Amino acid sequence: MDDHLSTTQVGWLLGRSSGSVREMIRDGEIEATRIVGGFRIPRDEVLRVSRETIQEKAGRKLSDAELERLIDEVLTTNEEQAKEPMRLVKPSRKRKHG
Repeated sequence: MDDHLSTTQVGWLLGRSSGSVREMIRDGEIEATRIVGGFRIPRDEVLRVSRETIQEKAGRKLSDAELERLIDEVLTTNEEQAKEPMRLVKPSRKRKHG
């Protein structure tokens, strides 16, 4: 995990949108640094909010090593999916009744 993550990356970890993460920052729920073009959330803060989310949603406690491994897996999976080109789905034709 990097020393700082973007709101998009933290959103992936929390199951929220990047806009929701920005609101959490503005509301003081998440500590972050303002930079040109957005916010960056420090590693320790990412660990804190991720740990709280896992305990709240899954009722599990993870060691720091387990938590970092899980975070790395979520980030890698989402970054790979973000690189894939979007597939357009052709709308199905509706049949006329009658």
